[in-house]
Parts: sequence; structure tokens; C-alpha cells
Amino acid sequence: MKAAFAICHQIGSETLSLRIYLGSELMYLYELMRKPLLSLVLLAAVTLSATASFPAPAGSIKQDLNITNYDKQIRDLSSQGLTLAFYLRIGNIAAQPYYLMRYDYRVLINQVEYLRLDVPLDKPIRIDSSRETLLALPLKITNALLFQVIPGLEAEDKANCYIMGNMIFADERRREEKIPIVFGGEFPIFRDPAADLLPLKINDLTVAGADLVFQVRFSNGNSYELFIDAIRFNVSFGEREIGSGDIPGDKNIEPRGEKVFDLPFLVSFFEVGQEVHGLLQGSAVPCRFRGEVDVSTIWGKITVPFDVNQTLIITKPS
Repeated sequence: MKAAFAICHQIGSETLSLRIYLGSELMYLYELMRKPLLSLVLLAAVTLSATASFPAPAGSIKQDLNITNYDKQIRDLSSQGLTLAFYLRIGNIAAQPYYLMRYDYRVLINQVEYLRLDVPLDKPIRIDSSRETLLALPLKITNALLFQVIPGLEAEDKANCYIMGNMIFADERRREEKIPIVFGGEFPIFRDPAADLLPLKINDLTVAGADLVFQVRFSNGNSYELFIDAIRFNVSFGEREIGSGDIPGDKNIEPRGEKVFDLPFLVSFFEVGQEVHGLLQGSAVPCRFRGEVDVSTIWGKITVPFDVNQTLIITKPS
């Protein structure tokens, strides 16, 4: 009987089944246990038989689900920030569906924590069995906050970003399990093309009008070429608008480069007002230059507004 107790104690939760299996053979087993080799073989056989009578425990959610980051995209890029979107593929090999209940993550940018979030879901997302589910995880990055958290980053051309956290899934019995996630990518620090005004050239000035050349310089502070599709502008002297239109010709600006555009105007004082004639007779004139620049990048098209108020030095032919 001691041998029977030892075997029952060894297999733990299967004690009752083992006792039924042994039945009236407990005494015979006791005799066999005196022979070490035979008792070892019998013990293995009894244990295997008892185990086979119970179903294997169900697989964990972590074993059934496979989460991969199959794509990354940069959206809404501007000098104010961007959206870095991670696209996830969740595969479920189980015969039952699971449900994404919530997730949490922390965002590291250049190894500094930028953000930490816990995101509950109002309605769980169903992850169907034997198929893949696609999800998007968008991350909004605001440069004002980013440059405050990481001083000096505004002088860099790009930054590295990592998302680390957990997705919490549940089965139909509401049994929950965490699955860790780690995704990474890099994003550019975009700088708007900057405009500044050069001295105003007046070729001729009469009581009726003026022949002048307005000059503007656009600079590119980025480490890559800016492909500019269009520059729309409006020019005012004082409170009077003197002209508007599109800048013609090649407008692309090299990396860390600049480009000067000459905009000739024939101004009629009968149309814009005699006030402008008085402004142009001095040595300088208050000017406002505003408009928009359309830029094409590998991350999409960007429209950049500009508005420059500057006093222009007037140059005249000697």
C-alpha cells in the first residue's frame, strides 16, 4: 500500500483516476515495486495511461496570435509635426476568436521617453480564427512638444522612434493575456522653406507709374532637395496691393541651398493709388509678401504658407 500511495502522491491531480485504474491490483503492484527495474517500467506505463485519459490544456493566447508590423507610413508632414502610422497584421491560428480589449505603450524618440499612453477600447476588436486582421496604430508627433522633451532635436534632420508596450487580448470566456509589442522607425524633421526680401530695384518712376523689380529669396534648411511645384504670392506696399500671381520657371531648391526670384512689376498709380507713388520716393518702403508654396516630397505633398513683413531698401539707377 505504501507503493500505491507514493505513486498517487507523485501524479497529483490524477490520484482518483489512478486508483480506479489500479483497482484490486494494488497489492500486486506493491510486490513489483520491490524490483527496481520492473517497478520503474510499470510506473511509467501507469503514468502515461493516466495522463492520456485527460485532455491537453488549451494553448495560450500568446501562442495562438502572431503580431507583425508589415508597414510604416509618414502622414501629414509639416514643420509642426507629423503622424507616424504603424500597420499591424494579427494572425490567429486558433479555432476560436479572440478580442483586443485595450493596449498600452510608451514612445521613445532618440532613446528619450516622449509619450506614455493607456488606450481602452469602447468596443473590443474581434480577431477571427484562422485568418489575419489588419490594424493601424497612428502616432501623432507634435514638434513643439518634441523639441521641449528633447532639446537640440530641432537642429537634426531625422529622429528614431520606438513603440514598446502590450496588447491585451481576451477569449470568449473573458480570460485575458498580454502580448508584448515593439515597433520602430525613423521620421524626418521637416523645415519650411523660408522667404526673405532683398532691396527693391526701381528702374523708372514717374507720376503715372513705376517700373520696378521685386526680389525674394527662398532658402531650404533641409538635408534634401525641395521639389517645388508652385509659389503663389501677393505683394503690398504699405496698405496697397501692387500685384499677385505665380512665380514662373524652375523653383526647386538644393539641400541647404537658396534661390532668388526676380519679379518685375509695371505699377500704375491710377490703379494702386497715389499713396504708393509717395512711398516709392523715399529710401525705403514697408512691404508685405505673403502666399503659399506647394512642395512635393516622398512623404506626400505639403502646402506651406508664408507671410513676410519687411522694410525694403530702395535702389535706383544713378
